[in-house]
Amino acid sequence: MSTAPEARPGAEPGGGATETRDPFWLGRELVQTGAVTPEQFASARTLWRRNPAEEFSALLERLGLASAAQLAAALGRRHALPVASVAGRSLDRAAGRLIPPDLARRKCLVPLRRENRRLEVAVADPAAYSAQEARRDFPDHDVCLQVAPRAEILGVIEETWRSPAAGDGAQATFERLLKEAVAERATDLHLEPRERSLDVRQRIDGRLVHAGFIEEGQREAILQAAKIAGRMDIAERRRPQDGRSTLVVGARPYHLRFSCIPAVNGESIVIRIIDEAAGVRPFAELDLFPADRRHLEELLRHPHGLVYVTGPTGSGKTTLLHSLLHHLPAAEINELKIITLEEPVELRLPRFFLQLEVDERIGRTFSELLRHVLRHDPNVVLVGETRDRATAEITLRAALTGRLCFSTLHTTGAWAAVIRLAEMGLDPLVLATTLKGVIGQRLVRRPCPDCARPHPQAERWSGRFAALLTEEGPGPTGAAFVQAQPGRACLRCRSRGYFGRTPILEVFPLGGAEALIAERAPEAAFLRQARPRGCRTLFEDGVRKAARGLTTMEEIYAAAEGPALPEL
Repeated sequence: MSTAPEARPGAEPGGGATETRDPFWLGRELVQTGAVTPEQFASARTLWRRNPAEEFSALLERLGLASAAQLAAALGRRHALPVASVAGRSLDRAAGRLIPPDLARRKCLVPLRRENRRLEVAVADPAAYSAQEARRDFPDHDVCLQVAPRAEILGVIEETWRSPAAGDGAQATFERLLKEAVAERATDLHLEPRERSLDVRQRIDGRLVHAGFIEEGQREAILQAAKIAGRMDIAERRRPQDGRSTLVVGARPYHLRFSCIPAVNGESIVIRIIDEAAGVRPFAELDLFPADRRHLEELLRHPHGLVYVTGPTGSGKTTLLHSLLHHLPAAEINELKIITLEEPVELRLPRFFLQLEVDERIGRTFSELLRHVLRHDPNVVLVGETRDRATAEITLRAALTGRLCFSTLHTTGAWAAVIRLAEMGLDPLVLATTLKGVIGQRLVRRPCPDCARPHPQAERWSGRFAALLTEEGPGPTGAAFVQAQPGRACLRCRSRGYFGRTPILEVFPLGGAEALIAERAPEAAFLRQARPRGCRTLFEDGVRKAARGLTTMEEIYAAAEGPALPEL
């Protein structure tokens, strides 16, 4: 899907800004935007001069100083061309085969879509592909260039010219199941044994969706293929096992985490599908209201202290913390030592971050790792989960000694984290001076923009929640309560009614609430003090977003577990 306006039919390829011979223009632009520090730019130039045959942009990507998406966006701006994401889109094989594969690889381009004479072509470097070349390569078409990352283009070329997998073997069938899950945006693939079949389900937007049955005669072969792919012991059937693998679909690599447990009818396997290329969601994509964004930025500015994010498993707590840390300017991050402790490390972030993986099987627990991490003198520590008193005490001690610490808790709400930490045995008086903020989060589904319809209760809700709907925020202004239409024929959402998810948040800065923390005051007492500063509960934030069509009231009532909105 293009992230910039489409090029006009017949536009001159590479017709943007004139390319200069300066190989470092891209680095200078990244320095100006704050994505790269001047010191990092200077070090990259020194490395490039040792091997000038390598493109400077490729070096920046290899060093982790810029992502492929950032580089493509910069090239698009320089040449006034739209930026396309070719990974994951449906391939037009007829268009892709308009140019021989060897030539496409050498020039690093791929035709994406043909419509009459109009032909969309993705290129990695518009400066290296002239208008004369385009007319020679595609003489009967009006070429419209788009910029795309080099790796994605090369991957699509391979996918376009790849022959279908031969035979109907178990390995080919298992690979097909994985690719179908990726195409459906699934985060997990479940292979669940029944008495006479294998039930295949996909987790899409947080919900399990049936994807088909594997007959009894093929069941064991598919499970064995999955265990082989995950590098697990195929002879072991009595104990749980974990595994890992990688899958490349089109141009995009996906990391797979396998979990196999013995069940009554056979082994059940769940494959977690992790798209690292998606990266960390920036603040602009979190649908934050101004007050929530301001509160989050205030928490980041604390030189030391403790911040907790709460919510159930799968509510995006660790992802939110990574988004918070990435919101810091590059120059500021470069001056900090940031260490994360996670179980497992799902999203690898080589730039500026030192990531450690917890493995309790060998005694590498959160508390044990954290003791050693503090000897490395970090400025910021992210503890993936506070599970016990030992971890909570060490995290608190780290915050007391001048570190900014982030962690997560499994509680029903943000304020409940204060009560939970006190119940773990932490001194309420010390906690009151150290805890800087608590954040509650849930993920709710977005209604499909193609098939959602106005909600029949929209007028009643607009009147009931009128005080909330006056606040400025993300999405279209004005009340726009919508209702999802599951079962309605729709190509975008596959008739599910929803497409994608968005977070609802409650962000509570705790400055001035020290007495309430020490007294373990109820949430109602804290909210009376916090509401004048713009703090809202999960349910209230959900209502605001439902009023802008970002989710539905049905999702909010289910996620926030609060049918009644407290009086403002």
